[in-house]
Amino acid sequence: MGYRKLAPDARRELGKRRTAELADLLQAGYAAMGRRDVWAAVMRAGAVHLNHRGAVNAIAIGLQAPEATRVLGYRAWQDEGRQVRKGEEGIRIWGPMRGRREDEASTPEDPEPQDEAPARGWVSNAVFDISQTDGPPVTPRPISGSPAQVVRNRLIAALTAQGDHRAFLINGVPAEAIDPEDASRALLLKVARTVIESTDGVDAEQVEAEAAAASHVAARILRVPPGPLLVPPSAGWITADPKNPPVKASAVRAITVGRSLAELIGDVCPCCDGTRHTFGRDRADA
Repeated sequence: MGYRKLAPDARRELGKRRTAELADLLQAGYAAMGRRDVWAAVMRAGAVHLNHRGAVNAIAIGLQAPEATRVLGYRAWQDEGRQVRKGEEGIRIWGPMRGRREDEASTPEDPEPQDEAPARGWVSNAVFDISQTDGPPVTPRPISGSPAQVVRNRLIAALTAQGDHRAFLINGVPAEAIDPEDASRALLLKVARTVIESTDGVDAEQVEAEAAAASHVAARILRVPPGPLLVPPSAGWITADPKNPPVKASAVRAITVGRSLAELIGDVCPCCDGTRHTFGRDRADA
């Protein structure tokens, strides 16, 4: 019997159980994120599942299906002309509940960003990877990445626009004189480090690990071969609130900074022909 065919009371009980199961899954995942392979899978998910997936849901996908490439809900896949195969297990993520009854379940997890009205609760929803579906080929999504040389030039442009005309130097050498991929990775790390250093309560070792992760996420989004990952020293710490351990904060921060950095580079300069630019104040502050 399908979920929608259940009686209202049974549907609410099933929703509560699935919500509790997802919360437990994430708590166990946070404890495992001190392992390099698990941390790497989560950062990959943060880059791959960029569209309409907040950082916490990216973590959930990375913990459950690290090789997933594109996830959608059951009906969304039908809209794409594909059908989830019978018996496939869904990947559980948080989804908003609106207009819920007071006795329905919510979740203590951090809400995902929403463009609509705030949700009244958060419940476990199922999504499926394209590998779990059958149907005609899906038209590939446009690749948002740019050649490494373009990424390098956009980073130089962004740093120059901030008013620091030496920020694009890498160990005293102009970034233009360095291999584009190496320069892109070095500049991504440099910018990520600056952003994370501004966060209160993050010590130097933590900054380096999170900056490496954030630049790794940004590089993946921009289609530049990513640099190595460092596991944050707080990974696996147990706190009074197991639903919000330090490693969760580190992962969310790294994914969020990496995504923002990739978005900035994608928007900062439409031409990027290899020339160092400056921008007007309105553009630099955007």
